[in-house]
Amino acid sequence: MNRALQITYRGMETSEALSEHIRDHAGKLEQFYDGIVGCHVVVEEPHRHKQHGRHFHVRVDVSVPGRNIVASRDPQARTGHEDAYQAVTDAFDAARRQLQHYADALSTHHG
Repeated sequence: MNRALQITYRGMETSEALSEHIRDHAGKLEQFYDGIVGCHVVVEEPHRHKQHGRHFHVRVDVSVPGRNIVASRDPQARTGHEDAYQAVTDAFDAARRQLQHYADALSTHHG
């Protein structure tokens, strides 16, 4: 998976520790479903609002044969402080749920 994994940072510094966290999650995703052909993760810190503190927007784009799965964690859905690590975890959780649906649909067709 690592060679197919791309990590993009927007509006913020690249974080090696966060990239490691992302690689971890991507690896687990691949263990869960081994047909993944690519994964692109975008971590974005939109303009900061003084009263809201930091917010992170994480998007996980997973390519599987014949389908593109996009899962995102949008900080607007939540008030208060967003933790970058938690945002990544949430986005990957959403991606895993979509992958589960995809895998279920596949096994239904072939079964």
